[in-house]
Amino acid sequence: MAFLRRGRCLAFALAGASLALAGPARAADADGDASRAQTEVSAVDRESSQVQAAIEKAKGQRYTVEQRVANGELLYRSKDYARAVVVFSEILEEFPNTPAYPDALWLRGETFYAQKEYLSARRDYRQIVENNQDPRFNPYFGKALARLVDVCLRINDIKGLDEVFAKINQVPPAQVDAALLYAKGKGYYFKQDYGSSLGALQSVPNGSPYTHQARYFQGMVAIKQARPSTPPPPPPGAPADANVRAPRANYKQAVEAFRVVTDLPPDTDEHRHVIDLSWMAMGRLHYEMENYTQAAEAYSKVGRDSPEFGTMLYELAWVYVRLGDVQRAERALEVLQVADPSSPIVGDGTLLRADLLLRAGAFDKSLQLYVGVREQYEPMRAKLEAFIDGTQDPAVYYDKLSQQQLDLLDQNDQIPPLAIRWAREAEDGPMAFAVIDDVNQCKTLIRQSYQLVDKLNIILNAANRVRAFPELQAGEEKALSLLNRLSKMRLAIAKGMDDEEPQDLQGDIGTVRAQRRAAQGIIAGLPTTSGEFADRDYAGMRQWNTVSQELSRRSVEVDYLNATINGLRRMLKEDAQRGVARSPADVQRFNTELDENERLLKQRQAEVVDLRRQIEIGRAQIGIGDARYQNDAVGRVQFRDALEREVQLASQGSAGPGAQRYAQRVRASLEQARTVEDRLVQQFAALEQQVAARIGEVQAKVEAERLKINGYNMTLGAYDAEAHDLVGQVAKRNFLFVRDKLRGIILRADIGITEQAWEVREEELERVHNLQTERAREEQLLDEELREVLDDAGETKPLGK
Repeated sequence: MAFLRRGRCLAFALAGASLALAGPARAADADGDASRAQTEVSAVDRESSQVQAAIEKAKGQRYTVEQRVANGELLYRSKDYARAVVVFSEILEEFPNTPAYPDALWLRGETFYAQKEYLSARRDYRQIVENNQDPRFNPYFGKALARLVDVCLRINDIKGLDEVFAKINQVPPAQVDAALLYAKGKGYYFKQDYGSSLGALQSVPNGSPYTHQARYFQGMVAIKQARPSTPPPPPPGAPADANVRAPRANYKQAVEAFRVVTDLPPDTDEHRHVIDLSWMAMGRLHYEMENYTQAAEAYSKVGRDSPEFGTMLYELAWVYVRLGDVQRAERALEVLQVADPSSPIVGDGTLLRADLLLRAGAFDKSLQLYVGVREQYEPMRAKLEAFIDGTQDPAVYYDKLSQQQLDLLDQNDQIPPLAIRWAREAEDGPMAFAVIDDVNQCKTLIRQSYQLVDKLNIILNAANRVRAFPELQAGEEKALSLLNRLSKMRLAIAKGMDDEEPQDLQGDIGTVRAQRRAAQGIIAGLPTTSGEFADRDYAGMRQWNTVSQELSRRSVEVDYLNATINGLRRMLKEDAQRGVARSPADVQRFNTELDENERLLKQRQAEVVDLRRQIEIGRAQIGIGDARYQNDAVGRVQFRDALEREVQLASQGSAGPGAQRYAQRVRASLEQARTVEDRLVQQFAALEQQVAARIGEVQAKVEAERLKINGYNMTLGAYDAEAHDLVGQVAKRNFLFVRDKLRGIILRADIGITEQAWEVREEELERVHNLQTERAREEQLLDEELREVLDDAGETKPLGK
């Protein structure tokens, strides 16, 4: 008991000591909080003048024109052509009088050329050529002329080469490099001036990037020079229109020219392709000269990874046919069928292979190939003929093809892709279909431009519109960071007040404290540094990324269901071909359900596209001024007003002597903080006014661009109307060619099936005939042996009597 009493006394003594020490410690904390608050307010006051400095610093951190050119070139080299064009166009618009302007103009032309936007590229190249007297443009003079030759050849503007050649003669000798000589020789070749072409091509030095191409064209010139320019006259007594076979040309010089190319190093993919083309040319020339062994040897040099591998296999098979090596020919065609099943010559190759197998007696395998070709091409023929029979107006061809290119047709209305590919490759097809492609691309670009205008208007009218001006954003971020520092300083004072005030407060101060505590929850999370602002933006972006990922999963589900529908359609089709019996009513019901599900999936796909657009807009609305920052502003004001009122009441003694002493110490700091804060708010409002003014300028530009887009849309509509008839006529004619080609393939397959049946019949008849002959011979032998036996027995009575 005595021990317990001594313990209680010790505990009471310790408690008393701690209470005695508490008073001086709290007083020290009040002094410290007041001192720290005053220091922070003074620091914020000093830094409030640095808002404009932050703006100037952000301006200084903007990329220089040289850096922007480098960024654009990186995008161009990485084949991100769309973004590269935007970067170069901005440079050309904003920095027309800088030394980097010709660099950006040349690189934009190269980007357009890589995009196959040849007319746009020609515009930039011509601007360089027209300004060649300017020292800034002069280094690109020869390069631009070389590219203009390429553009003329790409768009089949042979007459335009005359103007380019006139400019080439003005190029200083120091700029006449391998690229210009090669372009000059190539241009003369297509102008059929083979002498001038050969002279220019021979001037291309060895070891240049264009050596392979120049030597290849020297071989092409040698082919042209080896062929007779006029056909030989008909023999005496023959009609004037009689077909006279021209004497076989001697291509040995051309073969040697191509052999020179094959000896060059295959140091790039482009040069390897040129070497493969040279081997192909040698094989064809040897075939023309009936040197089939040398032709086979040349063809076999083409590698498996070459774009010419499929064509090489088909031509090599014909070489083996000429050599009488049916087994190797059949093997080459089999490899073609596996290596390049989408090749336009695979149909002819499969039929040739089937013919070879039929001649070799492999009847079952040949029949399988014939039937396979028929089953592959007959549905295409039926669908194409239905399209042609139901489409008499050429303009409808244009509309249907435009819709198909934009994927707006239902599956049942689709033209077979192989038919479109063959129609593109037919006479005038590349140019006609290029018009359709260009018009569709322009429609897509105009639609995207309208979407971009809408997106810009949304961003410019959004609460975070300051993001459009990075330097003003830097100023607002600096002002907000200072405001938030003052709020966090107030939060430290509020915690000090909580320590000094009793738990239970009544009256006005109790109400005010409750309001202050309700408002101070967001203060601790206010950003005060650039890293914290970036973290807040990242957190907002992450929320949208979560939504985007969920939308991507939904999109994958839609794609999976689309694939399921396609698989079910294919199953119904293949089951019918395999003879699986289904009633027409069941087939109709299945197809109806699939069509309905496909319609619903298209709606879901449209919804996914719309939601994706909304997500992009949501991402663009993250930043200073969004809902979070607006809530911060409201919370700061409520917290400030409540704290100041609470400190005022506490300094009057409403919360006890400790809180009164603490409030009196910090009240001056709060008053000074209010003054600094008002000045920062004014600065922030001034920045918002600048943003509003800049926004007005940008909106005026956006509206001007929108009006231009409207004009472009109207012009495109006029061109589209003009192209309907002409391009439709060409497309209709080419589809008729494709239909005839499909008919020919199917007819050859039917003939092959018939021939196979006939050969099987002939083989069976031959076997029956051989069996009958063998049986008659054996019966005759048995008869003769029987006669000999009977003769030996002395019987001369004839058989059968």
